[in-house]
Amino acid sequence: MTVAATVLRPAEDRDAAAAAAILREVDDARVTSPNGWLHWKRNAPERGRMIHLAAEADERVVGVGAVGLDTGTSAPGAAWASVNVTGPWRGRGVGSQLLDSLLDHLRGLGATRPTSFARRSDEGERWAFARGWERVLSGPLIAVDPRRVPEPTLPAGLSCVSVAAVESLKTIYEATRIAALDEPSPTPNDDFRFDEWIVDWESPDLDRESSSVVLDGAEVVAFSYLKVAGDRAQHGFTGTIPGYRGRGLATAAKQRALRAAASRGVTRVTTSNAEQNAAMRAINEKLGFEPIGEHVIYARDL
Repeated sequence: MTVAATVLRPAEDRDAAAAAAILREVDDARVTSPNGWLHWKRNAPERGRMIHLAAEADERVVGVGAVGLDTGTSAPGAAWASVNVTGPWRGRGVGSQLLDSLLDHLRGLGATRPTSFARRSDEGERWAFARGWERVLSGPLIAVDPRRVPEPTLPAGLSCVSVAAVESLKTIYEATRIAALDEPSPTPNDDFRFDEWIVDWESPDLDRESSSVVLDGAEVVAFSYLKVAGDRAQHGFTGTIPGYRGRGLATAAKQRALRAAASRGVTRVTTSNAEQNAAMRAINEKLGFEPIGEHVIYARDL
């Protein structure tokens, strides 16, 4: 293998368009705009100690990577990593250069076990396995045309509205925090803080008109987040708080979100769920989602 003549450097704001394009190329189910990437880079939680790197060759960005401590969990040593390289530059050492530098940063922070979320491919999995990564969680990547999704129905006394219509962000956050405790994950989602959740809430890619909540009075009891860019959308977290589960509320929140996105010109929505999350996988099958691939979480020891 020939190592490409690349220069690694800290990623800069001027890299936003190239970085977003590479991320979408590697996984076309991902909704990431240049402004969304900039927001993520500029507003990451300080305690996450995140860094972004760019690999530059022939005066253009050919790969991007990022790492940080996992701020959503109390698990010691938990961290995450992401490496993405444009097609023509794969197999030339660019990804390995990025990964080595990023893992060195994590070691300096005392991280012991990073995870990485990726769209599975034979090429990508061979590359990861050869560098000490292993599968720890997987699930089907699925898609639906939201124009085919029916209107939601709700039990009496409950309502379903856009997240933009909810006056108190704290009630949306609290429902998200509680539901996250039960989400399948390599580490427990037990350190989910409001001041860090608000960063995701303020992302330019989050469509607050399509993203939906189910209300019992003023309390958010179920929700479904949606990121939108043009005619494509990607589901974020969908959940229901304990005590309200088994009543079709997550389904209703998803239906409203999907139909709202369709009314705004979206023709494909993607999502993925861990194999262990049988309830959410059943909801998605009911709504007409069909397989288009697989998402995997890999992990390795440092």
